[in-house]
Amino acid sequence: MRQKVARYLNVIVLLVTIIVSAGCAGGPSPEEEATPTPVPTPIVPVKPTYRVQRGEVVKMLEFTGRIAPVVEEELFFRTAGYLGAVYKKRDDVVKAGEIIAELEVTDLKNQLAQAEASLAAAQSRNEQQIIEAKASLRAAELQLAIARADSPRARIVEARINLERAERALKDAQKAHQDALNSPWWPDEVREGTARSLREAELNLEMAQAWYQQALQASLIYSYTLELRQQEVDLARLRLEQLQAGLDVEEIRLTVERLKAQLADARLIAPFDGKLLSISLTEGRWVEAYKPVAILADPSELEVSAELTSENLQELTEGMPVTVTLSGRPDVGIPGQIRLLPYPYGGGGRSKGVGEEDTSTRITIYPKDAGTKYAVGDLVRVVVILERKDNVLWLPPQAIRTFEGRRFVVVQQDGGQARVDVKIGIEGKDRVEITEGLTEGQIVIGQ
Repeated sequence: MRQKVARYLNVIVLLVTIIVSAGCAGGPSPEEEATPTPVPTPIVPVKPTYRVQRGEVVKMLEFTGRIAPVVEEELFFRTAGYLGAVYKKRDDVVKAGEIIAELEVTDLKNQLAQAEASLAAAQSRNEQQIIEAKASLRAAELQLAIARADSPRARIVEARINLERAERALKDAQKAHQDALNSPWWPDEVREGTARSLREAELNLEMAQAWYQQALQASLIYSYTLELRQQEVDLARLRLEQLQAGLDVEEIRLTVERLKAQLADARLIAPFDGKLLSISLTEGRWVEAYKPVAILADPSELEVSAELTSENLQELTEGMPVTVTLSGRPDVGIPGQIRLLPYPYGGGGRSKGVGEEDTSTRITIYPKDAGTKYAVGDLVRVVVILERKDNVLWLPPQAIRTFEGRRFVVVQQDGGQARVDVKIGIEGKDRVEITEGLTEGQIVIGQ
């Protein structure tokens, strides 16, 4: 600066010398001589001075953001196709599950209607078959109960008793006949009678043996009958269980579910109650799968959304208090708190759309009074106090000079000026903490 002033004075002196020399060399008569132009006194700029003071220094971060819904989602079709109909427009309020738009799905709807009709018929038929299967099961259970009741045990016992009696009778007849043969003095009529009795005992034994074998055979048939009746019951129960499980209906039901899923993929359906912030669809045009075509938001709960640099994000943490001011009301501060920082600085990074992460910083706001009004899209200014120190030495930023990484100030002294290296602490917007090099009250010359 001093060199510039010196050059400026040298130029003025040179011009004055030239003018004076020209006047001495000759010129107009004294009567015609012009009044000389006065040379202006050069103005030497006065540099500002600053006093080293003691007080509070605040380091803060300021950035802009916009009012945005807490719940906001980009909507897209999950299949490609030509757009058939659009039922909603921008700023429309929709309910969860409401259809916003759909692709051309006439054929799909017809297939679904046919499948649903087939399913209804199959279910009705299945219900009737279940009734019949229950009746068949009951009949088989009754047949099994009847078979169990017709046990041959009593007949076997009776046949065995009769057989034992016949065996004893035969032994008695044999002994009587042998006694008659051993007694020749007995009349012939006696021997003939014992012979007839013996023959009759033998026949009775044969008959008793036959009845006993028949009873045993009936017992074997009985066991076979029970097994058959039990199988009939098991088969009837299995058939009923199959019908009750709907195995005959399951294939048709799966077809219906598949068609419903295809229809859902071809529809833009509101996932929650909200307002359409934007929608970009034209009937008849081709729509790509998974390409966002609308934004749905819940305007009942709002917050601030801001896109910050990584340098700024490194200084923030979730939960930090902030102050928010609306662009239209800079005099009104709204308290808030950092709710979410994007990954890896916080727990954010949720998907905004397909394959896209949300890199915004989210700030919860708390209106001071009911009169504070804001809406989606309003521009706001956010101030975050990063660090605060009381009773420290400070200077304004313009009083501190930097050269090749060295920080120093020019201190005004009685004998002139002196350069003094300084160390600084936190740096605020209009105050910089001085930790070493200066004392309170010193005068510093600005740049």
